[in-house]
Amino acid sequence: MTTTPKPLAIHKAMSTLVRPKFGPGMLLEHGDLELLPAYTRELNRMMIRSLFGCGVVCGLRVDASEHCGKVRITVECGLAIDCQGDPVHVPKRQQFELDSECDANVPGPLWVVLCGTSKCCAPRTSMCASDEDDEAPALCTRERDAFEIRVLDAPMGCGCQESAGREAFRGSACKCADPSDPCHADHYAGRCGCKDEGCDCCDCDCIILARIDATAERDRPWRAHHSVRRFIRPVLMRDPLVEQEQAAQSQPQDVQVAAARATTGSPKRGPR
Repeated sequence: MTTTPKPLAIHKAMSTLVRPKFGPGMLLEHGDLELLPAYTRELNRMMIRSLFGCGVVCGLRVDASEHCGKVRITVECGLAIDCQGDPVHVPKRQQFELDSECDANVPGPLWVVLCGTSKCCAPRTSMCASDEDDEAPALCTRERDAFEIRVLDAPMGCGCQESAGREAFRGSACKCADPSDPCHADHYAGRCGCKDEGCDCCDCDCIILARIDATAERDRPWRAHHSVRRFIRPVLMRDPLVEQEQAAQSQPQDVQVAAARATTGSPKRGPR
């Protein structure tokens, strides 16, 4: 006879996620409709930043060169996730000049960061304005994601900015990140990334892409280093069943027969 465990204490609290619930004949307000995308967005944010944290997902390679006496920055297309868990998408290559009064002798190092922004689009006036307003204000009906690429003369103060100890994982067969690396220690330890002591997201909404250092080379006066960024693309794991099948096929025939008999437990036949 099984007994149900008796709880010694019960503590209940509320989550920050709120989803809408509608009923027949209900009059919907603005806040009810806004809660539909807000719940989905907050849920996606929570899952993405808990599973991966913030960093570069793919692409976003940075290059620096000198063009017409100015430093030219090139950022390839790609995708990143900021500290809030929002994706920052760069759909195509971005290229711009660092205008420092037409002076190519810019003091380094320089830090290239990617920040997500948004733009209000398709404004529309409200059909029912309040009595205090003579004219109905125009409100945006679309919000389009955008981005900014910033070149800083100093580190932001958050994110993975140091390249020390970032070379150890290159010799790994699976090319996994080093668990002892401070940039990935929280991920392997199961702690929530991009969090402060109050379990709230930090205010670091920009992703570090690269550090640009000045060189003594005449043909290439600037060189980009990507070891300062955090790469969060998940590693595809080998299928263990396929690995077992391939290992069995590579064994000699007599070894396969012996392994099959040991698995099925069939008795060995003696000599006739």
